[in-house]
Amino acid sequence: MLRSQRNARRQIQVLIGIWSLEVNGEERPIAVPGSWNEQYQDLCYEKGPFTYKTTFYVPEELSKKHIRLYFAAVNTDCDVFLNGEKVGENHIGYLPFEVDVTGKVKPGENELRVVVENRLKVGGFPSKVPDSGTHTVGFFGSFPPANFDFFPYGGIIRPVLIEFTDHARILDIWVDTSESEPEKKLGKVKVKIEVSEEAVGQEMTIKLGEAEKKVRTSDRFVEEEFILENARFWSLEDPYLYPLKVELERDEYTLDIGIRTISWDEKKLYLNGKPVFLKGFGKHEEFPVLGQGTFYPLMIKDFNLLKWINANSFRTSHYPYSEEWLDLADRLGILVIDEAPHVGITRYHYNPETQKIAEDNIRRMIDRDKNHPSVIMWSVANEPESNHPDAESFFKALYETAKEMDRTRPVVMVSMMDAPDERTRDVALKYFDIVCVNRYYGWYIYQGRIEEGLQALEKDIEELYARHRKPIFVTEFGADAIAGIHYDPPQMFSEEYQAELVEKTIRLLLKKDYIIGTHVWAFADFKTPQNVRRPILNHKGVFTRDRQPKLVAHVLRRLWSDGD
Repeated sequence: MLRSQRNARRQIQVLIGIWSLEVNGEERPIAVPGSWNEQYQDLCYEKGPFTYKTTFYVPEELSKKHIRLYFAAVNTDCDVFLNGEKVGENHIGYLPFEVDVTGKVKPGENELRVVVENRLKVGGFPSKVPDSGTHTVGFFGSFPPANFDFFPYGGIIRPVLIEFTDHARILDIWVDTSESEPEKKLGKVKVKIEVSEEAVGQEMTIKLGEAEKKVRTSDRFVEEEFILENARFWSLEDPYLYPLKVELERDEYTLDIGIRTISWDEKKLYLNGKPVFLKGFGKHEEFPVLGQGTFYPLMIKDFNLLKWINANSFRTSHYPYSEEWLDLADRLGILVIDEAPHVGITRYHYNPETQKIAEDNIRRMIDRDKNHPSVIMWSVANEPESNHPDAESFFKALYETAKEMDRTRPVVMVSMMDAPDERTRDVALKYFDIVCVNRYYGWYIYQGRIEEGLQALEKDIEELYARHRKPIFVTEFGADAIAGIHYDPPQMFSEEYQAELVEKTIRLLLKKDYIIGTHVWAFADFKTPQNVRRPILNHKGVFTRDRQPKLVAHVLRRLWSDGD
């Protein structure tokens, strides 16, 4: 599925701004995109269902086009009504969905209503804390009862668009550069294009940079390959993007693509045949008042800070972010680990029905983000109860689903299990291409004892590598620090303690030649459910929630400086 695009042949209306929200029979204004939780104090902990409503005007000539509604994301369950008729529904947040409303849009004024509910469910996505008997990472008693450590925001969190195209149109584009030869500067770009039935038999023009090919569509799929000599490869230092344009008689679509290869072996991850070490963060897509809505100034600020601190990567923990995050990562040369909206998974998820939903979520994530050169890894879940016997077949199926969609990138699962204690032995990590683990030595265990924690971490990591013989990526580590709290000698929650733990952990892990990356948790402080461990926010951010640096930010900037 291609995202909506405005060009010479396609028109869009962007339905952002002030909508109406119906709450208990009363209508009030609501901003879209955005979460309802922080726009109104009385809605902070409400789950809905609430009804969003807006109107849009369509000229008569456009009403005869092929028309689709494109929702970039709604949290979480929703029903869509056009002029009083139900036209679609969706049941997962953080991923786009489309509704074909061809023939249902009237010339003139139209009414769009979206009924949204954000209820936590045991065994659902998002996941509620089970009553007992399972791994919940200390979330018993939290309010709201989320089985994850970030706030469960609800609402239309990303833009809504209406796209008007010809009925003979381009439906999807796949780009594969994995067979390119960077050492020869030889770019091999395979392009696959899907068109609608009405477009079969039309002439198609495919342009990649200065190269051009003309074909006639004999069925709904067209496949072509471009060979580019002296190709300019997409890299961290030179994130060069080639324009790819596909034209039909009355439709066109343009993508910016990067030519690059990703590979890995027992110890290393390679970008364009050269080892790459991942320096960066797990982060969250959230901000005060906005909640989890798409906010473009925040994106610019965060990428500015990523460059300032000399990071080269981030993980979309714990859900796919707005598509514009990946556009900027492509443009600026930042690597992305793209994560499915699967956090808080427990034994209550390990059943055929939920597995099918999770597989579909992974397909939708990869389908959305497959053409971004910045995306170098797919993560199918974060911190599941993967020491449970039923986890093995569940995650094996998710791994295979991701591989069916894309064999050019490594597929991972981020585990907090598989520590030396046999009771935490992960039964699913063995299926994944790279071992990704979250480790909080010196914080949740060995509290206040950094040196003892480092000794335990080293033993743990060495045993992990001996057991799996695969590259290890430490996807989370860190400590809470409340901005402005200082203490000598360093003590927990002080900026000094956070800075010392992070620096010493990185220096230890850099000594291991099978470690391919260290991501500090987290980029910035973020809102969580209420519990005794979280004074309003998770304070593990290197930056405060409003993006001011703590002491550790300056330590990381020095550690990650060029040539270090």
